Amino acid sequence: YRRLGEEPDPPHVDFAGVGAKDLDLLNIDIKIPSEHTVCGVKYDGEMQYYFFHPVKKSLLVVAWLFEAKAGNPVNDHMQYLIDTFQKEYDENEEFCIQKSLQESSVGTMTLTRTRDITNAPTTDSLSEEDPSERKLAKNGQRKGGGGIWDPFHSDIQKTIHFWGYRGSLTEPPCAGSTLWRIMDVPVQISVQQLSQMQNILFNNREKHSCDYTSTHYKGSVARPIINDNVQYYKCTRSDYVSDDERKKCGDVGCTNDPFGPGLDPYVEPIIHVTGPPSDSPTIAPTESPLLFYALP
Repeated sequence: YRRLGEEPDPPHVDFAGVGAKDLDLLNIDIKIPSEHTVCGVKYDGEMQYYFFHPVKKSLLVVAWLFEAKAGNPVNDHMQYLIDTFQKEYDENEEFCIQKSLQESSVGTMTLTRTRDITNAPTTDSLSEEDPSERKLAKNGQRKGGGGIWDPFHSDIQKTIHFWGYRGSLTEPPCAGSTLWRIMDVPVQISVQQLSQMQNILFNNREKHSCDYTSTHYKGSVARPIINDNVQYYKCTRSDYVSDDERKKCGDVGCTNDPFGPGLDPYVEPIIHVTGPPSDSPTIAPTESPLLFYALP
């Protein structure tokens, strides 16, 4: 499904084997912590890309798991997205601070017209993280970014393979017939980036009402997971190779050097595999299923 008109061309994806090409990216949700688990492991966060499949009449959601290990470097391209959210957060917070001061002056008559409110606390002073962690570049010049955030940048997408299943949305109305794709290589971010995203997500206020926009509970906006014996499948390199590999070596891919010059490097997936190129995990999980999904 492609939108037409004079609007900027949105990011779009050609999904293999789903009967439609070039589906537009419609929405992005970020959950902290992750909603999906792999072999019982919950990740630090999850970024979900939403598409609509016109043939199957279903939403199709691609989920990237966040991993924020101690010592992880800043993910520069993810920081570009975080900075955009931070700017909106800062503007909303400043508006609400000044609105509160104005309402206080009307109610108590203790604030005069000459009072200087330009030194009102900002989100930089309220936030625990170091602002230098997010101000990585000036004037939109970013390593790998160039002023435009790419949802499929190599700092985010390090795999084209995934676990798939048919489930439901994880938020009301929890509509069924949702096609999920859980990518098998996590997105690496720093601990500071995770903290910054959590602060923005949990403490943002709507600009006019100044109501908090989050309904987080006990440090989470992720729905509780359930084991409902969902039937999943795992796509690997034996199912399909990348477009770049097909262009270079044909439909069967580069059998002699599948991760060679001009191709994406091999990145180890969540489940350890026998080595590149590989088709299956070395250890089959004894629990079923491997993957769980979230419902309210």
